[in-house]
Amino acid sequence: MLGQVDLPHSYYWRELYVPQLTSGPSSAAFLADGQALVYSCGGSLWRQAIDSDEAFELTHPAGAYDYQPDVAGDGRSVVFTRYDGTRFQLWRLDLASGVEQALTDDKSVHLEPRLSPDGSRLAWVSTRGTGHFNLFIADIDARGLHRARPLLGERKSQIDRYYYSAFDHAINPSWSPDGKKILYLTNQEIAWGTGDLWLVDVDRPSQRRKILSEETSWGARPELAPDGKRLLYSSYRGRQWQQLWLTTPTGA
Repeated sequence: MLGQVDLPHSYYWRELYVPQLTSGPSSAAFLADGQALVYSCGGSLWRQAIDSDEAFELTHPAGAYDYQPDVAGDGRSVVFTRYDGTRFQLWRLDLASGVEQALTDDKSVHLEPRLSPDGSRLAWVSTRGTGHFNLFIADIDARGLHRARPLLGERKSQIDRYYYSAFDHAINPSWSPDGKKILYLTNQEIAWGTGDLWLVDVDRPSQRRKILSEETSWGARPELAPDGKRLLYSSYRGRQWQQLWLTTPTGA
């Protein structure tokens, strides 16, 4: 897997960004009704009602590990990342039938799949074509992904970096409630830390703006509230341990 990523200091992004096998829950995602969660634990995906202490295993891949689930808005399916020991690829699980479908099948690293609110598009992070972590987007239907393409393209900062590539990364995608914009984290002209929070218009990607200047870690994972008025993210602002923070979409 290391050969698929063209970045310095592999121990850094490998330990802090690429998903790791855990004995406890990680990457929890609400189902559409808000009454249950899907999460990764022990290399499998699990479903658990919020008011229950019982969890049900959804996937149990042989010789592989499942991470980073995201539930479709209609509650019928889950997209996720699967690591088979050599590659991270995107998959989809039909919750009613249990049928699994591969969405990508190449030598690139594919992470953080996020479905648009109406379920018609998928955003994710991929090293495809460059070896760098960049945002990709595709149309998605019952057959799979179509018109997969970079959302932002490559950008090279003019400052010196040590832990990070000269090429900017774009990670942690999250959709706006109307499905027209994507929040993400990028280190444009930033030497230290994984970057600031930005917002991009999906259909006009040249229209993008910085929301918040923040010396974030790899796991900021911004998320807008369903009403679009509040923005939740993780930060070590003030040099504390990683904590959850709230702001507005304007960063005020």
